[in-house]
Amino acid sequence: MSAAVAGLAVRAVRVALGAGPSVEEVVRRADGWDGLVALRGDWAERTAIVTSHPLLVADPAEDPIALFDTQPAVTGDAGLVGGGWFAALAFDGPGRVAFHDHLIRLVDGSWQFEALWSDERAAVLTERITAWTALLAGDPADGPPAVVGSMTGPDPAEHLAAVEQAVELIRAGELYQVNVCTRLTGSFRGRPARLFADAAAALRPSRGAYVAGERSAVVSLSPELFLVRRGREIMTAPIKGTLPRDAEGNDERLRNSAKDTAENVMIVDLMRNDFGRVSEPGSVHAPLLLGVEAHPGLWHLVSRVDGRVRPEVGDAELLRATFPPGSVTGAPKVRAVAAIEALEPRPRGVYTGAIGFVSPLWGAEFNVAIRTFEIAADRIELGVGGGITADSVPMLEWRECLHKAAPLLRAAGVEPPPAPVRPPTRTQLAGGLLETLLAIDGRVLDAADHLARLDRSCREVFDAGLPAGLAAQVDAAARDLPGRAVVRVVVGPDRRATVAAAPARPPASAAPAVVVPRSDVLWRHKWADRAELVAIERGVRPAVPLFVAADGTVLETARGNVFLIEDDGTLVTAPLRDDVLPGITRRLLLDLARDEGRPTALRPFDRAELLRHPAFWTSTLSGAVSITRLDGTPLPRADDLIAGLARRLLGGTTGSR
Repeated sequence: MSAAVAGLAVRAVRVALGAGPSVEEVVRRADGWDGLVALRGDWAERTAIVTSHPLLVADPAEDPIALFDTQPAVTGDAGLVGGGWFAALAFDGPGRVAFHDHLIRLVDGSWQFEALWSDERAAVLTERITAWTALLAGDPADGPPAVVGSMTGPDPAEHLAAVEQAVELIRAGELYQVNVCTRLTGSFRGRPARLFADAAAALRPSRGAYVAGERSAVVSLSPELFLVRRGREIMTAPIKGTLPRDAEGNDERLRNSAKDTAENVMIVDLMRNDFGRVSEPGSVHAPLLLGVEAHPGLWHLVSRVDGRVRPEVGDAELLRATFPPGSVTGAPKVRAVAAIEALEPRPRGVYTGAIGFVSPLWGAEFNVAIRTFEIAADRIELGVGGGITADSVPMLEWRECLHKAAPLLRAAGVEPPPAPVRPPTRTQLAGGLLETLLAIDGRVLDAADHLARLDRSCREVFDAGLPAGLAAQVDAAARDLPGRAVVRVVVGPDRRATVAAAPARPPASAAPAVVVPRSDVLWRHKWADRAELVAIERGVRPAVPLFVAADGTVLETARGNVFLIEDDGTLVTAPLRDDVLPGITRRLLLDLARDEGRPTALRPFDRAELLRHPAFWTSTLSGAVSITRLDGTPLPRADDLIAGLARRLLGGTTGSR
């Protein structure tokens, strides 16, 4: 099929059509035309492009990237786009690629017809000039708007678990960073072209794209450039780092975010590496690093990488070296792509792929297909996600997904799903943050993990990290204490830290538990004010308080996270939410299970399920403590297994980290 393209001898032709409607109105009027594609924003030097009626459409089974090196012999004005391969490259699964030998382009407020003109197609192209001229001069499009039904996503627990599993891979040294995504779905009624036109007019995306297939359509409202090639010069502008624009100062917070800047720099390095595979030595550089840009509803952290491809490198080789975009995969890229397949329960489709064109005249341009709706029949999907690093907090990553989705859903006429936030109480804030560490014979166990958690909480709650020298204070406090000692660190709102150490009681090995209520506030941080928890503990002694959420999920005890043991030995614990502390021993136990090949599962479970299995809770001072009874009912026991876990948690396995 592509031989029909390679066999053409074409010349660049431009016909001025004059002023006309916006690109969004053109899409409304051209709705229903065969193979309609529209690019709006900063394409081809800040112009808009609309094309239809392709010369050929590639078979979905064909390798789309291989087609990009099949181009007609062309003469004429290299300042035109003229036509070429227009593609929606899927991250996974089939995309859509078609060759168009003509288009219209909005340049400085005027439309022009551009074509790769061939004698064989002269009659058809003449008809297309007439059709486009009539469309631009015609009446505004009429008809009902596209209607998007309420869009819902998976249970947040699914995404929370995927984020934490990604952190586990990073802690294990398999990844530096990985993008984890999910999808919102809803019903759709009307015309996809109308959705694109209305949403693009509202959001004005810099890399917006619309691609219509036979029974499906892609509506991309992307702000992100994936790739430009003009001549031999190439450029990419990865986005990594996002905060909503609805809070004053978020632009500066983003600029100063250690997590977001590290994530962005990692992807810049990845793209430099991708470019280096096809570029002249010494030509790859980053002229912009960590710029903060305003986009609809969001601040983004944006960098840029430039290069110069070697003379023998074609567009297919260039795309193979760089696709899929590094900003939506992770580093190292090959391992990140494999992790994505395991972490995400459903394919991404075109979302996080790329949309754009390869022209024999102009070069190549593609966006990153984020902020992208995919429509098939009466269903619509919107992918959302973000980059995960070792410092990622699952609940914050989930909220970032909702923040990213919100402007698009509003532009589509849909109320976004809520992103509820439990704010700290005044008492919690006033008391400051607490960290409890265990020392054995003067050596503090897992200090790096504890101080990293405290630092994350300080940055989130007090907008600043730990005071300098705190790690040395912690080591000094425990240095001269023999046996088991507890080191307590409190950081107040003024970021002043107090460190105290004292002998620790022997570790507990087993205890009963009682379900009791707890206030519905933010428990994701370890607060120094434990008055409520202490009062609850006094009321149920010698049992341990067990907290259960309103939705029935078993959360944690007053002293640590809860695990149950399934019949096959799988360790199950609840995903990290706003009402669950991200316990250090919990994380170390999951790491230990991974090292030993023991299966784990991050999923909600209720009281009834807990009663059917052996269970335990984890803490820094005791390791793993068996739950013997729940509300007076005996639980199945696995004391030897739990005791073995406790020994390894409190001994050399994790203490040497």
